[in-house]
Amino acid sequence: MKLPGIPSRDDLSAQARGLAGQAASGAAKAADTVSRAAADTSRAAARTAAQTSQRLGVDRLPGLSRLAPKAPTPVDADAGPRIAGTPFARTLATAFAARPHTRSAGSLLLGAEFLRTGLRLGGRERKQLKSHGFAPETAGTTGVSGGPGVPDLDVAELIHVHGRRLPNLMRNASHRVIKRDVRAVTDHGSATGSLHRIGVSEQEQARGAMGWTRLCVDTDQTDRLPVLSEDHHLDVVIASVGQEPGEYAADMASLLPQGIPAEAWQALTADPPRPVMRLHLLGQDRIGVDAGGDTYTLFRNVPHTVRGSLLVMGNRVRRAELWLADRANIDILEWLPV
Repeated sequence: MKLPGIPSRDDLSAQARGLAGQAASGAAKAADTVSRAAADTSRAAARTAAQTSQRLGVDRLPGLSRLAPKAPTPVDADAGPRIAGTPFARTLATAFAARPHTRSAGSLLLGAEFLRTGLRLGGRERKQLKSHGFAPETAGTTGVSGGPGVPDLDVAELIHVHGRRLPNLMRNASHRVIKRDVRAVTDHGSATGSLHRIGVSEQEQARGAMGWTRLCVDTDQTDRLPVLSEDHHLDVVIASVGQEPGEYAADMASLLPQGIPAEAWQALTADPPRPVMRLHLLGQDRIGVDAGGDTYTLFRNVPHTVRGSLLVMGNRVRRAELWLADRANIDILEWLPV
């Protein structure tokens, strides 16, 4: 029997150079993919900012790429356009004018992998919502949202709503085969996230910019069909809706120009034991009324510009949680040669 020849050192070196070249080529392709995705995200964010600012009737502030607090600088009140409107409108305009933030290596490479999230798939949060409903908004003095008059936020619930519940509801609402309006809720999956308070400089404040709260969520749930198991990163702006009659009317008109349909209001108030409800903005002129249980009610032909979720208490919208950006995570397997 003839034994296979032992490769020489030159052969092994050639093979190693070939594999290294393939790996480098794969890494270059991955980097190019990430660069293209980042550019696409920036363009989409710019389009969304322009649409939102137009809807809000305010100017978009240029140069708000660095929203972290920095050293005081001389305020030039005449430098650049100003943001006018209610505090809610100015908060949204500031958030949508900001560039997508730099992400950590863990978020970019691992996303919602179990190495970051463990084996938690939302079962605990699902049971909590089913038993007790959504957490009410309360003024707090601690945490990232802490401060006099600033609401305390339930981070675990926010991650569950935006990382698991909302993507599935958006996908479910686009099913044309399902004809009924009361539909089942699916809210399992891997998700993790964090809250961040974003500040602005004195100069930006003088031009009307507002500090704001950003929710970051990495999730393996998608809002699209067909269902693709790709991790992605959501940036969500959280802002309180003005409660004075004039401010409330202006803020709600910016979110839902034609208002909330009477049928949807009836669904929002149909369960007195659940004083806290959510009105989800699902895109494609579809909204959903959600009490936290196993079903939600879908309503069509309700125009809105931005997707997200509204917290409803006492027959009034108290808080808006709106999607700023949806960015794909890096798939490490794409780096490896096939």
